[in-house]
Amino acid sequence: MYGETVGRITFVIVFLIWSFSQSKKISRHFRQFPNKIVQFAYPDDDFCHLTVVTLIINRYFRIWLFCRNVYTRRTKHYNQVTGHTNKSEAALRLNAIIETATDGIISIGEDGIIELANPAAACLFGYKAGELEGLSVNILMPSPHSEKHDGYIQQYLHTGKAKIIGIGREVMGKKKDGTLFPMRLSISEVPLEGRRTFTGIVHDLSSQKRVEQALKEEKERAQRYLDVANTIIVAIGPNEEIQLLNHKGCEILGLDEQQAIGQNWFDLAIPGDNREEMRSIFQMLMKGRTIDYYENFIQTKSGGLRLIAWRNAILHGPDGTISATISSGIDITAQREAEDRIIKLNAELEQRVEARTEELAEAINQLLDTNKKLKFEIRERRAAEQAIRANEYKLKIALEKEKELSELKSRFVSMASHEFRTPLSTILSSADLIEAYIKEEQQAKRLRHTTRIKSSVANLTGILNDFLSLSRLEEGKIEAQPVEFNLADFCRAVLEEVQSLLKPGQQLHFEGLEEGIQLYLDKQMLKNIFFNLLSNSIKYSEAGKPIFCKAELKDGFLKVAFIDQGMGIPEEEQQHLFTRFFRAHNAENIQGTGLGLNIVKRYVDLMQGQIHFESRLGEGTSFYLSLPLKPPSVGL
Repeated sequence: MYGETVGRITFVIVFLIWSFSQSKKISRHFRQFPNKIVQFAYPDDDFCHLTVVTLIINRYFRIWLFCRNVYTRRTKHYNQVTGHTNKSEAALRLNAIIETATDGIISIGEDGIIELANPAAACLFGYKAGELEGLSVNILMPSPHSEKHDGYIQQYLHTGKAKIIGIGREVMGKKKDGTLFPMRLSISEVPLEGRRTFTGIVHDLSSQKRVEQALKEEKERAQRYLDVANTIIVAIGPNEEIQLLNHKGCEILGLDEQQAIGQNWFDLAIPGDNREEMRSIFQMLMKGRTIDYYENFIQTKSGGLRLIAWRNAILHGPDGTISATISSGIDITAQREAEDRIIKLNAELEQRVEARTEELAEAINQLLDTNKKLKFEIRERRAAEQAIRANEYKLKIALEKEKELSELKSRFVSMASHEFRTPLSTILSSADLIEAYIKEEQQAKRLRHTTRIKSSVANLTGILNDFLSLSRLEEGKIEAQPVEFNLADFCRAVLEEVQSLLKPGQQLHFEGLEEGIQLYLDKQMLKNIFFNLLSNSIKYSEAGKPIFCKAELKDGFLKVAFIDQGMGIPEEEQQHLFTRFFRAHNAENIQGTGLGLNIVKRYVDLMQGQIHFESRLGEGTSFYLSLPLKPPSVGL
């Protein structure tokens, strides 16, 4: 029994001497747990033996502390004198690389505990620097991987079969707040003396995924535009393969898009007798030669032939080389058949004239009369041909206008049904609630609902006024009627009208309002322009954001800037901003008709002015108005 005790004590002493050269962290643990060391040395004997062992351990522990302090002071003094540290230059360089890396670097042991996590990794997962070390790597994974990860490690340690080590792959990471995000994870094994560690490099893919999604949506939108076109649109790659075929092309060929993509265009759609000719035209296009127009037959799904008139362009790759051709084709079969019928009729007519001339050679008078009649008939037929061509063009223009009208009608019905339904529902629900409030003490509730009804009615009135203004502008019934008025009084009146629209914390700042400035402009149009642009700034800005209106007279023009810090307009949609019924996708959930800016643009044009804007998504929008000043006419 005592021999076993002496052995245990010897082990503890050797362990303490070894700890002399270790970090302060180990000394701190030993200082806190001396009794645990004693219990390890002699766990089963009585209190007397335990006390003796404890005294021995404490004595050696104090000797060890004294030696460690002396060693620490001497080492510190040596470092100050010589400038040397325990870390080599290579270690410092490696540590600097890890600490400043933009990607996350995480190292774990065989037990799955995080031994190292650089600042980028901690920030990526929502932790503070150093907070991840000592935690299980499972907390950075969503279920079910977090529960199975330890099993993955143990299986690899026992079998040596790597499934994910040395392979980069996309996985989902879990932040401290529970949020999941996509990332690329690359894992490598780092063997050390006596153990193995695993190091993972993590790259955040959130921005990349958002860009990929945006590109996918843009591609789908472009595909929809191509599909609604009543023309064949086909893109052909350098190996004659179909890279793009819109709905009209698929309909004529009798194939789904997926069936057509990748097939050889000439073998699939071009009849055999002129296939080589079309291939030679394609090769000339791929060499950069301009062939703007040509016609050829294609085979339909029923085996018939359709004559197509093609317009062509070439596409370039990132390196500037020609990567494909894109062609737009119109079916002119019916048109060509009509032309052929006319030509045939003319040929038959000429034959009849010749036959009639031979038969009536002796009757000169009758021949002259017949020739006159035939010439008249020819003129009529040629006039008919010209009329047919003219009508065909008119029909094409009318068809395009009908498509535009149909689209506007559809957008109007959709917008009107949405914009009318909300205020009407509010009016109906408030009216029902007012009927339920019959007691005198419920007067406040009745007033609140009558206020909602008035607000909804005002909203409907504004929508109807927009429709009325647009209708009058379309009919040309509105003309500029300038009058003389004071600019400062005008701006104060507009400010009073929009004051009720301001959200909590919003402030409207007018700058450049000098007293005594007189303008000679259409006051009502200018008021509508100011009200629309200021109400838009209020509506599309968050509560607490300031709105600025800066006015000045310069070089014979009234120049006004309307500046907000609102949601901004997506860059790809800015070109459509003044189009009727247009609403940017980030404003679809905000009430509006899409007519205001179209009406503003028409008013500015009537006043012979100009308006333009600048906008950055998430930062705000600035509209710049410039109107020429006209002096008032002086009566004689």
